[in-house]
Amino acid sequence: MSIDYAVQDGIATITLNRPDKKNAMLLAMRDRIAEIAEQINDDSEVRVVILTGAGTDFCAGADVSEMAKGGINGSLLKARHMQKAIKGLGRVNKPIIGAIRGVAVGMGLSMALACDTILATESLRMGCVQRKIGLSPDAGNVWFLNRYLGVAKAKELVYSARMFGAKEALELGLITRIVADDALMSEAITLARTYVEAPTLALGLAKQMFDVASTMTLDQFMDFEGTTVPLLAQSEDFKEGTRAFLEKRAPKFTGN
Repeated sequence: MSIDYAVQDGIATITLNRPDKKNAMLLAMRDRIAEIAEQINDDSEVRVVILTGAGTDFCAGADVSEMAKGGINGSLLKARHMQKAIKGLGRVNKPIIGAIRGVAVGMGLSMALACDTILATESLRMGCVQRKIGLSPDAGNVWFLNRYLGVAKAKELVYSARMFGAKEALELGLITRIVADDALMSEAITLARTYVEAPTLALGLAKQMFDVASTMTLDQFMDFEGTTVPLLAQSEDFKEGTRAFLEKRAPKFTGN
C-alpha cells in the first residue's frame, strides 16, 4: 500500500512510504489517504495528526508512470481518486501537522498545504510543476496557492513552474517554521503533544471557522460562529476549562 498509519497517545501519524520513488502517489495510495482521513474523523482517540514522508522527500506528486495508462477513462479515474484524497485531508476535523523535507510538488504540494501547521527542513523544495509535463495544475494546487498567496503570486508560481526552497516558502507564509533535518519528527511530536493536551472539539471548530471565513460575509460568519460556540459551551472540555480557571489550575482536557 505504501502508506503507513499508526496511532499512539492521541497522535495519528501518516507516513508516505515509497522513498525509492520520492513517495510519488500511486492510485492505491490516494485511496488509502482518503480512507485514513475518514477513519481519523470517526476516531475519538485521535487528537492530532502528523503527515510526513519516508526517506529524504515528502512527495514528488502523482506517479507519472500511471498517468498514461487506461486512456481517457483511466485518467478520469485517477483524477477522481486524487481529488478524493485531497478533499479527505481537507475535511479532517483535527489539526494536521506537516513534517516536510525534500521535494513537495504537484499532489505533494497540495497535501502539504492541506496541513494546518507545516514544519520543514532546509532541504524543502516546493513547486507547482505540471507545466513541465504539459499539464495544467491538479490536486487543488491553484486553490491552495491562491488562498495562501493571492492571485498574482499564485500565477507567477504556476506559470513559471519554478521550484523554491524553505526560506522563500517561509517568507510567503506557506510553511510555519524551519527546523533541523535531524529534529524534524521530534519537533513535530513535541508540537503534536501540545495539541493532544488541548480541547479537541474547540480546535476542530476553529479549523472549520478558518475554512469558511474566506467565503462568507461578516454577517454570515457571525451567524456560523453564533451557532458553533454555544455548542462548545455544552462540552465536557468547556466545563473542565471553566472549573480549572476558577480553581486557578491547569485544565485537563479529554477531547469531549
